[in-house]
Amino acid sequence: MQTIHSGTTTERLLRTLLLMVLVDGFTAAYLWDGYVGYARQNGRELVRLLGLPADTDPATLANLSAEEGRNIAATVKAGEELTAVTAKLGPPSLLHGNDAYFLGPGGWLKVQKSGERIAGAAWTDGPKTESDQKWQRWIGFALAGFGVLIMIRLVVVASARLVLSDAGLEVGGRPVIPFAAMSALRPDPAGRAACVELEYSLRGASHRVRLDGYVYKKLPEIVAAICERKGYANPWPGAKAVGGG
Repeated sequence: MQTIHSGTTTERLLRTLLLMVLVDGFTAAYLWDGYVGYARQNGRELVRLLGLPADTDPATLANLSAEEGRNIAATVKAGEELTAVTAKLGPPSLLHGNDAYFLGPGGWLKVQKSGERIAGAAWTDGPKTESDQKWQRWIGFALAGFGVLIMIRLVVVASARLVLSDAGLEVGGRPVIPFAAMSALRPDPAGRAACVELEYSLRGASHRVRLDGYVYKKLPEIVAAICERKGYANPWPGAKAVGGG
């Protein structure tokens, strides 16, 4: 008989691939927001509040956490030079009127000036707080882990193989089931469409294997070939009965 090789169905492969692409897309989106996007949104909000042109792009000071900003606002003294802040944080992200703004990922430190001396300081959380950004990163990492599992699943799906030859049936790289060992081929007992159950005996033990048409692309041809070889009635939906003994 002619050997029939079957991989998985295009539908099964595409569904798994699309799921992986979807999860990877959400992973990238969450991680982007957690590390970059939300911080930029805070910068745009500060620009809006100050009435500056929308294309103003203040630098975000990665080393300026909310805790550090509150600490500086609480400890800086009126009358100190602005260098008391710039020595720790670097140059201001924005200068607006008599105020210097130091933009961190989660908000901004506003330092009111009188000349080159400090008149006061206050920290403001941005619309996207550090907690919000941490949640985005945690969700992103969780999705990344899920994405790895789906990628492994995709490899498993793509490697599905069913081979029918004169030696018998080979299912997914497992030992070949010889024709002589096959005792029955029937519709799936659970009533699942496009599925059949093959019963066989090896080394004195009875076994059953379910073959799913969603998993194996050429399963109808393989079922027909087994029925023709063994003289079984073809259990595939819509197939004509095969007589024989």
